[in-house]
Amino acid sequence: MQDSLYPYPEGWYVVSFSDELKAGQVKPLKFMGQELVLYRTQSGKAAVLDAYCPHMGAHFAHGGDVDGEAIRCPFHSFKFDTDGVCVATGYGTKAPPRAKARSWPVQEKNGQVLAYHHPEKAAAAEWQVPDIDSEGWTPLQHIGWEMKSHPQETTENSVDIGHLSIVHGYDNVEERADLITEGPFLKVQYAMDRVADFVGLPGKHIRAEFVAQAYGLGYSFVEANIPSLGLTTRHFVFPTPIEGDKIKLSIAMSMKKLKSAREIHPLLFFVPAALLNGIIPFFAFKAYINDVSQDFKIWENKKYIHPPALAKGDGPVGKYRQWVRQFYPNQQPIVSAQSGNKQQLSESFVETE
Repeated sequence: MQDSLYPYPEGWYVVSFSDELKAGQVKPLKFMGQELVLYRTQSGKAAVLDAYCPHMGAHFAHGGDVDGEAIRCPFHSFKFDTDGVCVATGYGTKAPPRAKARSWPVQEKNGQVLAYHHPEKAAAAEWQVPDIDSEGWTPLQHIGWEMKSHPQETTENSVDIGHLSIVHGYDNVEERADLITEGPFLKVQYAMDRVADFVGLPGKHIRAEFVAQAYGLGYSFVEANIPSLGLTTRHFVFPTPIEGDKIKLSIAMSMKKLKSAREIHPLLFFVPAALLNGIIPFFAFKAYINDVSQDFKIWENKKYIHPPALAKGDGPVGKYRQWVRQFYPNQQPIVSAQSGNKQQLSESFVETE
């Protein structure tokens, strides 16, 4: 039995929302158990480097600044471009050949800055998080917490159909299609009933249809459609490993803009749609925060069990755990606390459904 997870699976992870990183800003970043620096050049390019200057070890994020397209070390004013190459010393002399900081692959899309992790440091990203069309959608609202958990555990919620009624109180939960996986991509569809108090209709039960998608273990979103109200929302989940068993869990939400208030209720005919496009996302995001926070105590205190003793009604958890194998390439053997025997991660995932 496997009772632990490797802390740092391969993939793309959100290290900042775009609106949290201004041009010229420098921030310390803990990511995958390492000290890094996150910054944005004056032209607007986001970059991530190892935190310590390869010249004499100063931390870029503590006193360093951005000079044009380079970050400047606070100790001797050595400058490094976004690839980590030293482009100038503080004395106007030739840069030492060994003065090169490790740079991390970065992409910025959908309102987030993402960094790529692979256990083989020089490995390039073989896949990308997709561009998501935001035309006609409300601006992203977002919030984050630090907690004890793991990206595999939080992402597993997307296929754990059974917990939706037990933990979140949804009724008549049903799978609407088989789990689909293709490389780092996963998709599952389900539906359920819930109370519509988040749109000001307390006591009214509505049917919601969900399409959950994951791109690796660090980037997931659910598109929720409520046909009876004409509402469509997107709910993003970004678990990012910090160090050890700690993650930064960020969530975000956006709503497809309403063209008419009548779509919600006939009595709202005279309410400007623009007003509802501000009010409904505000309360829907509060409801989303409440839903996600219901999982916190479970995530922070649970033990990882593999293989799990699955029952009918759990959802495609076994298939999900087969899919996650790809994000742990070339890992060293781990020790099972129960048996004391070494197991390869690829051998410990067994289909149980």
